Amino acid sequence: MPHYYLNLCSGAEFVEDEEGVELGDYAAACAKAIESLRGCMASDLLDGHVNTATFVEIEDEQHEIIETVFFEEVVKVRNEPGARRPANEG
Repeated sequence: MPHYYLNLCSGAEFVEDEEGVELGDYAAACAKAIESLRGCMASDLLDGHVNTATFVEIEDEQHEIIETVFFEEVVKVRNEPGARRPANEG
């Protein structure tokens, strides 16, 4: 089974995945990167901040970067009009 490394970059902080993970294929590695990135963002949001420049690099077994997954690719930010109740409704 292929071995992949998922490195996280959040602003000035870079966390290199030294252990990696065995996954079935490239698609599974991308899915794992998305899951990891969303988890990181959820944790940051609970702390009251989100860095939209955050991304995950996927490396293959030879530590070659094969994909980069960015925040804006995995999170849809919405600001829907009408989501608030009008002030005159009780």
